[in-house]
Amino acid sequence: MLRRIAPWLIVFEVLRAGRAHWDELDPSDRARVSSLMRRTHGNPRNLTADDRGELRDLARRAHLARLVASMVAAGVVGRRRHARR
Repeated sequence: MLRRIAPWLIVFEVLRAGRAHWDELDPSDRARVSSLMRRTHGNPRNLTADDRGELRDLARRAHLARLVASMVAAGVVGRRRHARR
């Protein structure tokens, strides 16, 4: 049974790392990203050139490389934690 639960625990750790990173963003940046995604239904092809540039700037401010690193670390730690059992 633990083998079926372990992948979900890893997903939970990765999502938790993503949520922590999202919470560190400025509230106005979070609102703007949400607004852009809501308006385009999450499809980047529906963004105008100006919106794409703005989203790129917001991504730079979000430090996406740090987000990816923390998600990978959470996944690796989750795999190690659950692989020992």
